[in-house]
Amino acid sequence: MQEERKGKISLSQKIAYGSGDMSVNILFAAISFYLLYFFVNVGGLKAGLASVVFMIARAWDAITDYMMGRIVDKTKFGKWGKRRVYMLFGAIPYGLSFILLWLAPFGEDAQIAKMIYYTLVYMLYNTVWTVVYIPYNALTANMTDDYDERTSISGIRIAMANVGMLLGAAVFALLADGAESILYGAFGSLSKAYAVASVIFGVLASIIFFVCSLTVKEREESAKENTQGFFATLKEFFKLKEFRNVIATYLLSMVGFDIIMSVFMFFINDTMGFGGGTMSMVFIATPLICAILSSFVWVKASEKFSKHKVYAIACVYMTLALSLALFVPEKVVWSTVAMCVLAGLGMSAIQILPYASLPDVVEVDEYVNGVRREGAFYGITQFMYKLASGIAVAVVSLVLELFGYVESTDNTVVEQPHSALVAIRVVLAVVPSVIFLVSVIFAYRANMGRERFDDIKKELESRKAALPVGEEKGDASGEAE
Repeated sequence: MQEERKGKISLSQKIAYGSGDMSVNILFAAISFYLLYFFVNVGGLKAGLASVVFMIARAWDAITDYMMGRIVDKTKFGKWGKRRVYMLFGAIPYGLSFILLWLAPFGEDAQIAKMIYYTLVYMLYNTVWTVVYIPYNALTANMTDDYDERTSISGIRIAMANVGMLLGAAVFALLADGAESILYGAFGSLSKAYAVASVIFGVLASIIFFVCSLTVKEREESAKENTQGFFATLKEFFKLKEFRNVIATYLLSMVGFDIIMSVFMFFINDTMGFGGGTMSMVFIATPLICAILSSFVWVKASEKFSKHKVYAIACVYMTLALSLALFVPEKVVWSTVAMCVLAGLGMSAIQILPYASLPDVVEVDEYVNGVRREGAFYGITQFMYKLASGIAVAVVSLVLELFGYVESTDNTVVEQPHSALVAIRVVLAVVPSVIFLVSVIFAYRANMGRERFDDIKKELESRKAALPVGEEKGDASGEAE
């Protein structure tokens, strides 16, 4: 354990850990790319009501994220570990709950019943997802305290996450999106195609995550545990400059991608006029493959240069790539593929670098406040992200309705008004670009360099070495709220 703490993590462990994010992103990609589209064009739910579903479900998700983080910090299961126990026993329910999202109950006029059903099952899925993913996320800071190793772990993790997104987005399209999809051809119904595809992907994701839980290692930490309540913990976090700026960078980068993913299928199927199935798979797979291939280039660049400088370059580049969505002509394959290639090459950097900086804040918190609380940190991080993401996706849905987008049932062909098609272009090209550029400001303010991190790590090791035997673990002072 001590050798892992001070040295490098083996490639097999990095891959084992990354497989967890591959599993999560199989389901995350399907939800991000298709769920809003499914609610509106297969389930027949009005776009305005779909925005309510996302708001309520994500708000609930945000609350449970922090609660789960605190539970993880207080968990003691001996050989099962503080985190792996939840991953192991939550792997199967998390796949099963995913399946419930892709059913289409109730008739076309039962809008309120549909909204209630989708809200409840989305809340259920988010709860189970929280039980497995918050402990998984907290392992990043727990596996190693080496600055460059964390970047390497994040690089492999994001590369494998993009493999998961490739499966969850592109292959999902091939199986279930549109009349040209494989399962539609087999069943003659898009609602049945989505349901069967959800079973396939739910089972696959559960198996991969369960194997990850069995193989990944969890090290013991020798810091005091957090006993403070939500507001006291949040107050201490926000006093840290690194927390404020790293979290702002992370949230903005994630929300920007959430907006891209939520509107992308509307862009391909409606604005560009391409059908589902094979064509959707090509356009979704292209940027993800490019992101996987370019991820290691961005990792190497961040080892030679400052993370925030590399991140800034990637954000400016992404802005230029996304701006092409304003100009690419309808039903022209090569120009749409070109846009996807260019966006994919920059996508991995904006994912990797904020992720790689997150676990460093755990050491800063321990250095300043004397408490190690990965669970609370990642719980609060996800709490803020889910609120921001829920609002962003809900706003996208409301924009579609405001500009006249017409919902359909079981993908019935509907001619969309010009105003809606233009709005989709603008949302995809402009909104994420502005968000990414704003995030650069916070990345520069954080500027969590290698030298400062190494100094903090050495000081923490000196403190722990000076503690009397038997006093390495304990509770932080302060009452829980």
